[in-house]
Amino acid sequence: MRSIPRRLFLQYCLLGLGIPFLPRCSSPTPKPSTFDILGEIVGEPSGIGHLVWQPLAEALIPPPTEKRHTAIIIGGGVSGVSAGWKLARSGVSDFVILDIGNQLGGTSISGQVGTSGIAFPWGAHYINTPPMEADCILEVLEELQVVVGYTPLGWPIMNPDYILREPAERLFIENRWVEHLDPFSTGTQGDHQAFEEFETDMFRWMLHRGADQRRAFTLPLEYSSADPDVRALDKITMKEYMRQKGWDSERLDWFVNYGCRDDYACPIDEVSAWAGIHYYACRYYADQLQDRFPVHTVTWPEGNAFLVNGMARRFSVANVRLNALVLSVRQVENEVLVTFMDTQTRQFTTLRGQTAIYAGQKHIANYIIPNLPDDQKTAFQECQYTPWLTGSIHLKRLPQTKQSTLAWDNVMYESEGLGYVAAEHQTRDTTDGEGASVLTYYLPFDREPNIKRRELLDKGHDFWVNEIMKDLWEMHPGIEKDITRIDLYKWGHAMIRPTPNFIWHPDRALRGRPFGKIFFANADVTGLPLFEEACYSGIRAAQGAMNMLRILYANSIQGGIR
Repeated sequence: MRSIPRRLFLQYCLLGLGIPFLPRCSSPTPKPSTFDILGEIVGEPSGIGHLVWQPLAEALIPPPTEKRHTAIIIGGGVSGVSAGWKLARSGVSDFVILDIGNQLGGTSISGQVGTSGIAFPWGAHYINTPPMEADCILEVLEELQVVVGYTPLGWPIMNPDYILREPAERLFIENRWVEHLDPFSTGTQGDHQAFEEFETDMFRWMLHRGADQRRAFTLPLEYSSADPDVRALDKITMKEYMRQKGWDSERLDWFVNYGCRDDYACPIDEVSAWAGIHYYACRYYADQLQDRFPVHTVTWPEGNAFLVNGMARRFSVANVRLNALVLSVRQVENEVLVTFMDTQTRQFTTLRGQTAIYAGQKHIANYIIPNLPDDQKTAFQECQYTPWLTGSIHLKRLPQTKQSTLAWDNVMYESEGLGYVAAEHQTRDTTDGEGASVLTYYLPFDREPNIKRRELLDKGHDFWVNEIMKDLWEMHPGIEKDITRIDLYKWGHAMIRPTPNFIWHPDRALRGRPFGKIFFANADVTGLPLFEEACYSGIRAAQGAMNMLRILYANSIQGGIR
């Protein structure tokens, strides 16, 4: 979560001044009508993944291998890797993770220029200081040395090497750059007042505890208050909540909408108010609390692949099978049989497991797991996902703007895209633009996702490059001269959509309810598309499998009140 510094904002408000713009140097460069830029679409073709929709012919299912695994994990995203991490940490070595991709991580994968060049994120690229309640998350981050200690109050201390450096972010608005994601720079008094009231309200929710004495909003969300008055917020949209409060400011709408689109890929008129408030209230973001409970953004050149690869250091080569498309997960007698196709060789293999952890997205489960109960099938069918496009922009030199330094996060006001991050922000002096580098651009299709998904998959490289260049050229006229290539990654079902009545739906438990010897993980089990939720669900599923097999382990999920 990112926001403008409250002290700076209030200083200008008290002085009756707008926050000064940092002007862009005007350029006579004419905008090209189209851009012809090299590159390719990377990642697995959608046609391969869509084979799961077709029933697998019995003749294609080979007899199972002789070896019987303790657990077979279907899906190598954050939840699947977290499940494997917990198994390995508990002394279980005989498990295998199957993933369709060519690297572990799901939407947290990374890219690299050459064999030893610049690393960059393809998807998720940061986390923030977790709250004290986030026991299992903190356990992972301790092992990875992202959390290096705790204050006397029990607050996590983040590794200074990974804390986001300044300048963290800037906003391109009205043909100018402003520091921080601050749309209020030239806003009206009404905009300023609405923002003040919004900040005060979010501060109230940060501190609020329900009748059960749990924090109203925390991470993992399962640890949040079950107070009906708090959970009732899941029945309305964030925009409805804002209007009920009397906030009707276009600038505030954009500010909150950007945050919800960034974290949830869902706009304020479609996202649950519970989810929208959770974005601001689950951690102690307020300046008033920073001395006692400092919240930092931590990031790495490769993004959250750093976290995935850190957990995967516990795995052996035998624990991971990549390019593996799982087509069938069947329970037969006292074991689970998992059939997958190697997408490189097109060969089929059937593995045997004592248990299985399905860590893929739930909209696929109904096609590959036969005999699921009808109520669970319905719960899975209700999961809706937002497609994304990300682009890696390879440059001969970084874009430079007079009187404004390139930030880590660079955003354009009222754009369909969410802007770009500078991959090397943590590792080089970006004020010196010379030398090759990579920017990662993010575009969620958060409206009419089912229609937009088809458009995303149908249209080619040239079309989407030109869509990206519309934003980039507005921010940096002439930047095409410094771009050597733009590669694209299409995410057809990137993020679960936390729309009203989804997170706390009465049937929500069905998304994570075990089916025989099959356990379920993924961020869509809890309902928020966050690293923390995926990690929690994976660890919970691993513990469930070990409970069934009577394997002793140290409980990572206490869920206590703090």
